[in-house]
Amino acid sequence: MFKTILYPTDFSDTAGKSLDYLKQLRNAGAQKIILLNVIHQRVLDTLETIHKAAYFQDARYHEDRDEVELRFEKDRRNKMAPIAAELTAAGFEVKIRVEKGYPVKEILKVEKEEAVSAIVLGSHGRNNILGARIGSVSEKVIRRAVSAVLLVKR
Repeated sequence: MFKTILYPTDFSDTAGKSLDYLKQLRNAGAQKIILLNVIHQRVLDTLETIHKAAYFQDARYHEDRDEVELRFEKDRRNKMAPIAAELTAAGFEVKIRVEKGYPVKEILKVEKEEAVSAIVLGSHGRNNILGARIGSVSEKVIRRAVSAVLLVKR
């Protein structure tokens, strides 16, 4: 039923909780996991506005915006590596993707490109606003996704 699963993560607690549910889908026939992280466009725009300034990351200064973007991507891949290893150990084929842009748009783009059967994501991400019933990214993905969406509560 669910052959390919898209698992967008922002490394929040709720995203981590989603991992347990994701592993249980192996018993439902899931074979492949697309592990996705999106470097938010707002971060990239901020780098653009301070183009000539030095960027501070990893306890040192950088002056090249492209170098900083590559470091962001490398950092995200390093954070996803243990998740990918855990999913591989659970019997899944895992593909890691790091995209740049707006999270909802990139999640829906990857959903289409990878022909996923379902999307598993947390109800609230890093911008967890207390009292909100559902996060804005989650809500927009639910409304616009073509495939089934498994939303994991915080």
